[in-house]
Formats: sequence, structure tokens, C-alpha cells
Amino acid sequence: MKPYRLPAATAALAGILLTAAAMVWFWSMTHSPGKAFLVVCPGAAFTAMLLLGSDVLFKLQGWIDKRPNRIFAVPAVLWFIYLVYACGMGIANATASVAMAVYLSVPFVALGLRPNAEPLVILWIWIPLEFGFIRQILVTGPPGADLHYAFAQLLAIDAGIVAFEVWNRTPGIGYRLEWDRHIFSSGLKNFLLFAGIAIPFGFAIKFIHYSFALSKLYAAAPVFAGIFLFTALPEEFLFRGLIQNWIERATKKPGLSLVTAAVIFGASHLNNGPPIPNYRYFLMASIAGVFYGRAWRNTGSLMASSFTHALVDTCWTVIFR
Repeated sequence: MKPYRLPAATAALAGILLTAAAMVWFWSMTHSPGKAFLVVCPGAAFTAMLLLGSDVLFKLQGWIDKRPNRIFAVPAVLWFIYLVYACGMGIANATASVAMAVYLSVPFVALGLRPNAEPLVILWIWIPLEFGFIRQILVTGPPGADLHYAFAQLLAIDAGIVAFEVWNRTPGIGYRLEWDRHIFSSGLKNFLLFAGIAIPFGFAIKFIHYSFALSKLYAAAPVFAGIFLFTALPEEFLFRGLIQNWIERATKKPGLSLVTAAVIFGASHLNNGPPIPNYRYFLMASIAGVFYGRAWRNTGSLMASSFTHALVDTCWTVIFR
């Protein structure tokens, strides 16, 4: 039986509804109708992410195949979305605009010239995001009333999906918004296996502390949804769909690629402090990365590893943080 895949119409409707909800939230936080309207820009990037997980991805591949130079419309559209947002929010400047144009364009140019430049393009997408350079460009206000984190993630994942899935035709990424029993069971099983190791280990190294309250449970569902869409899915696309995938294809050693990608994933959390470097976070994230990688490899779908990832982070937020 084929997995259920998100239809394009449902993806578009979900994107529109969530964008409208985000606009209302932003209005309540900023008390600025004009700025709230500009949430349509990150909303458009979010809707594009959902659409790329539907059959729209294959249609886009066919459209590009007819005229390959059309691919450069993608970074141009993403840059235009950024520019409208930046001008409307009053954060536009020449340096930031050029930096964003270069950031969004290089993956397509590099992979067009050298398809084997995958590891360099992966680093190009990841490093500016990891160290906050792209997020800093998008900061518009104080914490709690700002969309820079989500917007940066969305622009990066949209560019990455099209650059690797459509333009480079990188095999085995598994970016499909789909669902079936195998994906669910693999994601849940790896979550339970990780929990059996991580909970006692986390207490032993004093990384987690029991802090459950009934009030936290009420927010568990929206917390899970937010983590899945804006943290788990982008990170799984990068660390499993691109990094683990590339190492496995390059070395032909699934075990080595699993562990290496997990350690790289753990290392990306060293700067999540205090303290910095955060070695306890590194250890916990590396262990988690093994189980995220297992879920992805066992199903060939980023939905499984993203499900495990979102369950882990939600459990940590609700019970142990």
C-alpha cells in the first residue's frame, strides 16, 4: 500500500490558514497591522515548503527539464520574498540584500557547474544558518515578537530542497510529506529506544530534570507541531537527507554514515548554551542523532526521522525542561 501523501491543494490550504493565524499572532504582539500583513512573506516560504513535499515537486522537475535556465527563477523568487519583507519591516540595506542574494543563488550555480560539489553546497547552506548570520539579517524586533528564526529556516530549506531534489536530482533524500504505518511505527520505535537510553543518561549527567506540570500538557500538541515543522523537518533534511545520505553514498558504509552524521549533528549543538561549549548537549544530541538516522534509513523518509525528532524535543520540553 502506498503511503498517504499530502495533496497539493491541502498543502496550499494549510499554508494559507497557518499564515493567517501567524498574522493574527504577530498583530497581537506588535500592534502593527502593516507589519502583521508582511507575515505573508514567511508564510509564502512556509507554503512553498509544504507544496514541495507534495506532487508539486515532480511537476517542478518537469518544468525545469523543459528549460533548465528556469531554475534561477527559484532563488530569484525567494530573494524577492525576503526583499519585500525586509523593506516592509524597515531592515533592508544593500549589504544584507546582496548577502541574501548570494546565499540563495550559490547552491544552484555550484551544483549546475559541478554536481559533485554536494558537500561544499551543504556547508554553504548550513554554516551561515548555524552561526546565525542569516537569522541576524532577518531580525526585526525583540525576542517573542519576531519571526527571524522560522523565516531563515524556511528560506534555507526551500532553497535546499529545490537545489538538491529538483536541480541536482540527489537520490535518496526522502523529502516527501507522506504517512503510513511503517513511518509511524519506525518513528515511534526509535523514540522509545532513545528514551530508554537518554532518560537515565540525561539524569546521570544532569542534563535533564523532571519538571512536568499539567499546564504544560495542554500545550503539547501545538509545541509538537511547531517543533516538527520548524525545527525537526529542516534539521532532518540537512543532517539525514543531505549529510548522512552523502556520506553513505560516498563511503558505501551505512553504519559509518549513521554514526558520523550523528556526531556532526551533536557537534552542531555545542553552541547551545550556557555553557559554551555545551558537551552534555553534544552527547545527548549525538545519541539522538543515531536514532533519527535509523528512522530515516529504515523508511527512506524524512517524515520518520522528523517524527522521532519532534517526539524527543516535545517530551523534553513538556517533562524534562
